[in-house]
Amino acid sequence: MQSGATKENVAVIPVVFLDVDTQKDFIIPDGCLSIKGADSIAPSLARLSRYSSEKRVVWLSTMDSHVLDDKEISSEPDFKTTFPPHCMKGTAGEDRIAATFHPNPLILDMQTGALDKPWPYIKAHYDSIVFKKNNTDVFSNENLDRFLSCVKPLVFVVFGVATDFCVKSAVEGLLLRNLKVVLVRDAVYAIDQNVEKLLFDDWERQGVKLMTTNQVVNLNPHEFEKLFN
Repeated sequence: MQSGATKENVAVIPVVFLDVDTQKDFIIPDGCLSIKGADSIAPSLARLSRYSSEKRVVWLSTMDSHVLDDKEISSEPDFKTTFPPHCMKGTAGEDRIAATFHPNPLILDMQTGALDKPWPYIKAHYDSIVFKKNNTDVFSNENLDRFLSCVKPLVFVVFGVATDFCVKSAVEGLLLRNLKVVLVRDAVYAIDQNVEKLLFDDWERQGVKLMTTNQVVNLNPHEFEKLFN
């Protein structure tokens, strides 16, 4: 993983990839909360994963992880704020699909203070960082903001599922923090495709760069920031 440091000892890296919830329960057809058609983005996800490995791009992941008493889990879900059981802790459906599987992640639960290792140690010992969450907003895991307090990515490249739920929360959380965002439009998938189109238009107006997987993997990691000049 490439890094430098500012005078404040914050590591500056040119780009990170943010893989949102590419878990079996969402993507495989027989998953507990399968998004119909989401398995079609698996080849794009695999290309992004290969690029990350070859170019030593930092890979961050969000991970839905539930227990039955989570507020989001319901036997009578409205599919807006509540959903049937999915990505239950310790089940196969919680795992990532093969295209985005990393064998040696640093997994950070939502407990305060869990990110207790310095950045040089993390980049030397792990191939990815996983931020667990029990709702749609990855920033509810305070370790992501702690990560951003010691590591400054110049650009976030975002992909995953679902565009109209957890990807939406991730993109909007990044924009709220004045971070530069690239969205890989053929590596995300929405529950409602009409909503996805509206989100794409809105995000572009807010400065998000919409790119294809092919465009992303044909850039050098240091070229992403130039997209925003």
